[in-house]
Amino acid sequence: MSWVIRPQNDIDYTLGVVLVPDVIHDDDELRIVTWSVVIASRWKATPTKEKIELVGRHQRALAQATVGNRIVMLNVLAPDTGALLSTAAREAAAGLAKDGREHLMGAAHVVEGQGFGAAAARAVMSGIQLAVRARYPTKVFGSTSEALPWVAELLRQAGLDRDADDVVEALRDVTSKNR
Repeated sequence: MSWVIRPQNDIDYTLGVVLVPDVIHDDDELRIVTWSVVIASRWKATPTKEKIELVGRHQRALAQATVGNRIVMLNVLAPDTGALLSTAAREAAAGLAKDGREHLMGAAHVVEGQGFGAAAARAVMSGIQLAVRARYPTKVFGSTSEALPWVAELLRQAGLDRDADDVVEALRDVTSKNR
């Protein structure tokens, strides 16, 4: 995690600490970002078994580095990413969801796009979540702007009010379509 110290205003010379997102992986297929107790993945291509396992490793590492070992997952699939996963990728995704039982406070899944294909992909994502019987709240959204307030509420429920106040601003750009 990176810390930036900025003055709060021109009159008050005390310093405020602002946590900025860390891009911990970025290639043509996937970007992984951590911020506070949130790990966000933005899929730019159809998820593969190897990339899902990479997300899992980073997810576990963030949980181990966090007080209380509890984190929130934000998973964003870009439009036209392709929701038809290989059998190996589906099994890896189900395994990642099951592993999350140990450390997730919640998981927000975003399938961007409009029309039948995006709606079908959201339905598949919801089905996977039901099948693994997660012990944490999960919800599927159509956009990051819909998902981030839900993530903020999870943080607020965990007593992380300051993070809840900042998460929308902190992660909006790094999980956006333009990245």
